[in-house]
Amino acid sequence: MVNNFSFGIEIEYYGISHRVAQAAFLAAGIKGWSNVTDGTNNVDGEAVSAPMAICATSYASIKLACETLEAAGAKINIDCGLHVHIGNALLNDNVTCEQYTSTSIAYNDRTGGYHTDHKDPFDIPVVKDVAIRYAKSVNTPNGIPACLAKSRRTGGHGYRWAVVTTEAALQPANTLEELKAATQMGRSNYSRKYSAINFLTWSNGTIEFRQHGGTMDVEKIWNWVLFLTNMFDHTIENRISTGTQTTVTSTPDRAPFRAGGRIIDQYNLMRQVGGSTTRDIMLVTGCSENSVRRGATEIRDRLERDGFPRLAVIQHDQISNGHRYGDGTDLNGYEIALEVTVQGTGAALMSENSIGNASIWAGVSDQEYVWWQDRIAALA
Repeated sequence: MVNNFSFGIEIEYYGISHRVAQAAFLAAGIKGWSNVTDGTNNVDGEAVSAPMAICATSYASIKLACETLEAAGAKINIDCGLHVHIGNALLNDNVTCEQYTSTSIAYNDRTGGYHTDHKDPFDIPVVKDVAIRYAKSVNTPNGIPACLAKSRRTGGHGYRWAVVTTEAALQPANTLEELKAATQMGRSNYSRKYSAINFLTWSNGTIEFRQHGGTMDVEKIWNWVLFLTNMFDHTIENRISTGTQTTVTSTPDRAPFRAGGRIIDQYNLMRQVGGSTTRDIMLVTGCSENSVRRGATEIRDRLERDGFPRLAVIQHDQISNGHRYGDGTDLNGYEIALEVTVQGTGAALMSENSIGNASIWAGVSDQEYVWWQDRIAALA
């Protein structure tokens, strides 16, 4: 995995109250977790982790939490779910996964809050692509439904808490609000968060994945986290063109043409404050009035091919050059701006001839792939 992601998990359980579970966590010295009530029928509580990142410290923390819940008498039924929150921004480059996790657990234990050390949130095309790849896999033999317990698939008892939004509903969405609307389509206020991918947590810095069934098996939890973060990693690295930021840049101070031609002299006359009149360009180069106009067009087209906007070449009329209409047709002029603003293209899907595989298994390690295929076979 190329990028560093944060995540948090919620383990729903029944059989003991959240207070009993919290007392067990305190006795075990577990930090960075809280046990709270849950409004779902037949669910008595859920264990909620602090944000973590993929590292040994996170794995050990989840393992201890699961073991402590089981020892305290917590159980899983078909109403219980495992909810994974993937951070909606990558960790900053100057922090490692271990550093982030340790700091986050300590901060949560001290304040009850969530530690952030992240870059800017993902561009919407990133999360849209992940959601569509997720939706597309529903119709493949080894897609996401095959990876999960039958109760969490379409028509299953637990599916009502995590309905997969169709690709057709997601495709028209181009903003966060449109993605939210697509995943809430036809839902009441009570049930609008009950999507397999829940974007309502975005303002808290996460995207919630709700479809996995309840479990206290650390291996199942860990592999699901790796699977989800790999989906984002593959999209970011292999399916999205990030474009360029909007920048102010100088036009070339040397003409981007072969040396020795009249076009270079015209370029140099135009690339100065105020530019040059057609008449002056004609006098220096010996070109006709029409040739000067063609030269200005050629310069504009060449700069545009090199990534500069067409407005880099400015055409001045006679009035702006201090003359009156009727003074002569060669008293207009042309100017190449010394600096121009180049607009970024923004994030977007790559072209068809360069985009990476849309499969949910693209980028998954061989070891993880084998684990999931064994899991699919066991659930069949």
